[in-house]
Amino acid sequence: MVNTNFAPAERDDNDAIMEVYRRVASEPIFKALMDRLEQNILILNDKRQTVFVNNAVLKNYSIEKPEDILGLRPGEIFRCINSTEDGGCGTAMFCRECGAVNAILATQLKGDERIDECVITSVDGETFELQISSKPFEFRGVNYTLFSLCDIGQKKRMKVLEQIFFHDILNIAGGIHSMLRLVMDESMFEDCDQKEKLNRLLVATSEQLINELSAHKTLKAAEMHELIVCRTSVMSTDFLSSVVNMAENLKSAYGKIIYIDSSCDNFELETDESLLSRVLLNMLTNALEASETGDKITVSAKLTDGIAVFSVHNRQVIPQEHRHQIFRKSFTTKKHGSGLGTHSIKLLTERYLKGRADFSTDEKSGTVFRIHIAPRI
Repeated sequence: MVNTNFAPAERDDNDAIMEVYRRVASEPIFKALMDRLEQNILILNDKRQTVFVNNAVLKNYSIEKPEDILGLRPGEIFRCINSTEDGGCGTAMFCRECGAVNAILATQLKGDERIDECVITSVDGETFELQISSKPFEFRGVNYTLFSLCDIGQKKRMKVLEQIFFHDILNIAGGIHSMLRLVMDESMFEDCDQKEKLNRLLVATSEQLINELSAHKTLKAAEMHELIVCRTSVMSTDFLSSVVNMAENLKSAYGKIIYIDSSCDNFELETDESLLSRVLLNMLTNALEASETGDKITVSAKLTDGIAVFSVHNRQVIPQEHRHQIFRKSFTTKKHGSGLGTHSIKLLTERYLKGRADFSTDEKSGTVFRIHIAPRI
């Protein structure tokens, strides 16, 4: 018997699966109805395995023929990272939190109809945000589960992007407006140094506004597959200094120290400097927001086996229950966060810079986010 940490792991064999598929597909009216639906439909047996699939699923997820996914559970169709457990989809510890598995079990064990949402991260790093529906379905005296799914990721991401964008822009613009009013009121300043200090803060805040506008534009283009990569030649240490200077002007940097590792390698890099800056700035922003006043954040660049590795370290530790969700879209541990920071790190690095993003975290070493890219792309 295969071990499981949640749902039962047992399966029917291929012969049993194909027998059910042939019986269902042999009903011409039912099959024609299912294939006319634009909704993605799976019929699952009592082991949560697919025994029938309609044409919408094949078309929308580039599946050549039904036989390619018959016998698979929903998470296995999307190659969910948690479905790599020996028992497959539904048997890993983290499956306890999955809306899809819980909805299917509610239908099979209690006869409930359930609508829920789930986020699936594939072994390739792709994220699927789905609204799912699970309800009982009887066919020739046997109980099955009618399982439908709808991709809501794009809609949710655009909504989150707009909410965060306008919230941040209004805050920054409000700060600039207040500072301009102070600058205009000469009676507020006892000496020139005070006014000069406010002017410098005004410049830094306006630069932050430009940065936020650029970040939003970049991420939206990346999500829509419209981002254009422009290669330039940069030196690693100069590049780090430039990004650190930008990060030091962030509100989250107040009271914290950003340190460039003295053992950094200085090497030439041919890449998209704007995108790489965006990625590293997001890494620094996440570290700053996770850190406390007085903490030190360390940034580094190394050339290892011909691969450029940029890293950002802070002393905080990511809780165990959050680690598997770090690069998921819209996942955040912050009260007012968007969850788009770590997602954009992975998206921009792996889709456009042709690299790899990862992280490590433990009590002894703290947390390190890294990106690995070739010096030439």
